[in-house]
Amino acid sequence: MLGKKVFCLSALAILSSIGVLRAQTAVDSVSQVEARKVKYLSGLQKVNSVKELHYADSITNAKNVSEADIICLSKEYQKVHRYEFANLIDQSDYKLTTDTYVDSNSVIRVKVARAATKEEQTKAIEEFRKVVFAVTPESIEREKIIASQMNKPAPSFSVVDVDGVKYDLQELKGKVVVLNFWFIGCAPCKKEMPELNKLVEKYKSKNVVFLAFEVNDNTPGKIKAVTEGHFNYTMIPAKRNGISVQYKIKTYPTSYVIDQSGIIRFGLAAYNPFRLPEMDKTIETLLSH
Repeated sequence: MLGKKVFCLSALAILSSIGVLRAQTAVDSVSQVEARKVKYLSGLQKVNSVKELHYADSITNAKNVSEADIICLSKEYQKVHRYEFANLIDQSDYKLTTDTYVDSNSVIRVKVARAATKEEQTKAIEEFRKVVFAVTPESIEREKIIASQMNKPAPSFSVVDVDGVKYDLQELKGKVVVLNFWFIGCAPCKKEMPELNKLVEKYKSKNVVFLAFEVNDNTPGKIKAVTEGHFNYTMIPAKRNGISVQYKIKTYPTSYVIDQSGIIRFGLAAYNPFRLPEMDKTIETLLSH
C-alpha cells in the first residue's frame, strides 16, 4: 500500500512538473513574441485609416523605398519574406489582414499579419465581390467568348501529362472532363487551387477527369515540382500558342466543364470564387444524367 502511495505521489509530481514546464514554455513564448514586437515596432506608428495608408504609400514611393525594404512579420512577429507574407494573407480566406506601421516621416517600414475581425472579413469579401463582378471592357470580352462556346463541341486535343500518360478528348467521351488553363507565376491561378482541389477530392471516385494545362512551356519536372501537394489536377505541359488558342483563352485562370458527349457546358474566365459553386453544380448535374 505504501509503495502504491509513493508511486502515485511520484506520478503526481511528474505530471505537476510537466504542467509547470508547459506553463513556463507558454510564458517564454509570450515574452518572446512581445520582445520581437518591441524590437520591430519601437518608434513606429500604426496606420489607422485608408486615407492615412494612401498618404503613406505616396510618401514611401516618393522616398524610393521598395517593397524589399519593408519588413514583413507574421502574427507572432516572426520576420518572413514579402512573398511568403503575401501568400499568408492571400491564402487565409480573409481571416488575416495587414497592419501597416510608419516612421515619423510617414514612410512605411513594417507590415504585420493580424487576425481580421468579423467586420473586416465581411468588408473584404464584399469589396472583392465588387471587383470580380465589375463590368469592364475586358470582362465583357471574356463573357462573350465563353457565351459563344456554350453548348458547342469542345475543341479536340491529344496531349501527354507530366508522367507521359496520354489524354485524348475523343477517347474521354463518356466521362465528364474538367479543364483548367493556368501558368506558373499566376497569382489568381494559385489562389483558386485549394477550391479546385476540393472538387478533385469530391469526385475522385466518379467518372470525372481533371486536366490542368500549364501554358508557359515549362518542363514536366518543373511543373511537378511546383504543383506537387498544391494542385491535384492532372498536369499537362502546354504552350500559349497551342491549345490556349483553340479555346480562345484570354485570361488566366480559365476553366471549362465538358459533358460526356464532348460538349462545353460551363466556362469561367478569370478567378471568381463566387462562381466556383456553379462549376461544382454543373459536374454534379452531368453525373446524375
